[in-house]
Amino acid sequence: MKYFPVATDNLRVDTILNFKIYIRANNKFVLFRKGNHPFSEETLHRLQENKVHTVHVSEDDIENFEKYYYENVNKSNIKAEIFVPPFDQQENREKYYSLHLNYFPIERETLIPGFIVDFNVYGKNDLELDHILGPDREEGRPETIPEDIHESKKLIVIKNAEIPLYRKYLTQLTPERLNTKDISTELYYTLFRENSKLVVKEIFEDPRSGDNIQKATNVVEILVDNILNQENTFYNLMKIMSHDYYTYNHSLNVCSLSIGLGILRGLKRKPDLLELGLGALLHDIGNSMIDPCIINKPGKLTDEEYRIVQGHVKEGINLLEGIRNQIPQNSFFAILQHHEKLSGLGYPYKLKDERIHLFGRITGIVNFYDALVSDRPYKKALEPFDALKLMSDYQEDYDQCLMKDFVVMLGDQS
Repeated sequence: MKYFPVATDNLRVDTILNFKIYIRANNKFVLFRKGNHPFSEETLHRLQENKVHTVHVSEDDIENFEKYYYENVNKSNIKAEIFVPPFDQQENREKYYSLHLNYFPIERETLIPGFIVDFNVYGKNDLELDHILGPDREEGRPETIPEDIHESKKLIVIKNAEIPLYRKYLTQLTPERLNTKDISTELYYTLFRENSKLVVKEIFEDPRSGDNIQKATNVVEILVDNILNQENTFYNLMKIMSHDYYTYNHSLNVCSLSIGLGILRGLKRKPDLLELGLGALLHDIGNSMIDPCIINKPGKLTDEEYRIVQGHVKEGINLLEGIRNQIPQNSFFAILQHHEKLSGLGYPYKLKDERIHLFGRITGIVNFYDALVSDRPYKKALEPFDALKLMSDYQEDYDQCLMKDFVVMLGDQS
């Protein structure tokens, strides 16, 4: 059997490889990846960590590889020029960072027709903003939300500087102001999520604040109480989960899903779920100490950038050291171990098997999943089924009993 070298640069993340790939070791070709499996960003980094920049394809798969290359490499380059902002241009990179760091995404369901807003609302599409609503369109006067506000499919954002005005607006959305006896279930959970996002944003802006940690604890407690006491809470939360990859969205998603998975795994006591939920909410807190242009980079990280990002785990522990007495000890397992792998190939300590705490195993699975199903500027989100299919290819890395529970949990909710 003959084998042909293929540069890893010719493999595209989040595509299905319709051919087997082999690695050469000790003059032998060892199967690394079966055919018809997704090629994930994590797999690419694993190759890079082991200094593997060339894989091999057998002669039996050459036609499959050529077809893959034509459909995913050549064509993707053409599409990128047409549909994806060319982030290799300095001007566009600066514009992307400006928009990502200076604007805050909000849920369109909070914009109730007939209510008056004194903050500006924009529709965001790639690098362009469309001024939809707000006083800057009306010579400084507040503007009434129109009936067709929800027809726009764009991401809805506001300026960070106007978040206090938005927060004040949210307090008006009461049954009395809405002329109803009760707020709809969907609006209730949307408002809870929006206020929670604002809390998480404050935490990342000032992670050493004991007051912010207390606010985070309050968010988790409300979340746990709702999930334990109301049968459909988790389903309602999943319906409104946002998968635009902002840190606060991701943190809330990981928190909610981790609590749900913890319950399935047998955690029934409220204190245990509070510890798990708080650790999951704070799992990426170390990112607040890393250059946001690296954390939010619209493209593949370099080896050095990836090494810097890996440092967020220890940075998170260092950040919280001064307020450790406000955080349950078990919560730190989620923060410190959510990138560890049962195979020992994770970081920062390359822990294996039983050395990884249950909270680390749960948040590890949920963190990986939410990253796969979230939109990034350089890749579209995977569908849940495709994400779970990809994750099933990492049996040596993740607790398979937990994985089965996770699949059941998502299946039940869908």
